[in-house]
Amino acid sequence: DVVVIGAGVMGASIALDLSRTGRQVLVLDKGDAVGGASTSASSSVVRTNYSTLDGVTASWEATHAWRAFADHVGETDGPMARLVTTGMLMFEPAGYDRSATLGHFDTVGVPYEVVGADDMPTRFPFIDNGRFWPPRTADDPDFFSPADGALDALWMPESGFVDDPQLAAANLMTAARRHGAEVRLGIEVTAIETTAGAVTRVCTAGGNTIDTACVVNAAGPWSAQVNHIIDADPGLRVGTRAMRQEVHTLKAPAGFDPGASGTAVGDMDLGTYFRPHFGGTIIVGGVEAECDPLDWVDEVDSVDPTPTSALFESQTYRVARRVPGAEVPLRPMGLASAYDVTPDWVPIYDRTDVDGYYLAIGTSGNQFKNAPIVGGIMTSIIDACERGHDHD
Repeated sequence: DVVVIGAGVMGASIALDLSRTGRQVLVLDKGDAVGGASTSASSSVVRTNYSTLDGVTASWEATHAWRAFADHVGETDGPMARLVTTGMLMFEPAGYDRSATLGHFDTVGVPYEVVGADDMPTRFPFIDNGRFWPPRTADDPDFFSPADGALDALWMPESGFVDDPQLAAANLMTAARRHGAEVRLGIEVTAIETTAGAVTRVCTAGGNTIDTACVVNAAGPWSAQVNHIIDADPGLRVGTRAMRQEVHTLKAPAGFDPGASGTAVGDMDLGTYFRPHFGGTIIVGGVEAECDPLDWVDEVDSVDPTPTSALFESQTYRVARRVPGAEVPLRPMGLASAYDVTPDWVPIYDRTDVDGYYLAIGTSGNQFKNAPIVGGIMTSIIDACERGHDHD
């Protein structure tokens, strides 16, 4: 009944909710493992601070799903991914107007607190709340300039991270299989055929074909390639591109860990985000600060998974300014993968102008946290549109 292209955490969530409706679901992925591509490289941060009501509502709903993840997937055998609640501090540049986000928090019921600049050293002793704006690369002569004042921070106590993003995808897919979904790995989709503006068939490498009237593109960084192999115009006005991203690791100071006083931090002032991890480490990523070049890629399969020294130094040194006790290793530690992004970083969960062709794309970087509810979103859209609802 439905072919889902992509076996990452989004494809797995979609497969689960669709299969729960009684549909025959087939998941295809050219990789060799469920959640083995960009999902496995996710920092898997769960937060709720968005500038739109939709964003806050979705992420808060998903937080509850992560908190009760075993109930959500209905699976109790074997290891289960879990939400580790650390709380999250959000540092913005001085003068940043966070009133829209706080208004949405009040509307939805998300707990939060604004921690004053004077209270930060006592409440969060591992954190230096100095104002370092703007973000700079490590080779900038002003990189180590003294702080220009102190910042307050938005504290979100219910935020945290999922301990194993690939396991989360596997949990969702295992549940989908229990409801009858089939997963075929190592299968590359080469064409999506249509008749009279409606999906009719999926073709795979080796000349095999699968008759279907419904296809969901959840191919992550490969989503743009999938959109190009359909033989009708899907009417896209917003596209996606693949971007190479790096996530780094450094040693945390004693006590800055998920079980003690370690907290996740979103740091727009310095241009990073980071969170504590097990084993006394900190996982570090970037927020596309103006000083950091965007690394767009045309061939996703050719992305080098080895982190670069320049970006490693810039991001980890920034974290060391915010967490002075952190230890930056002598050589890069971490990994690189590909993101799937839209121009404004807002995901696309929608139908297209081709009947039976649906999109769950542009989700990298800020949507892993919403994965448990994306399946329900897509199933609702597909249920309505396949019954003739005029979605436009």
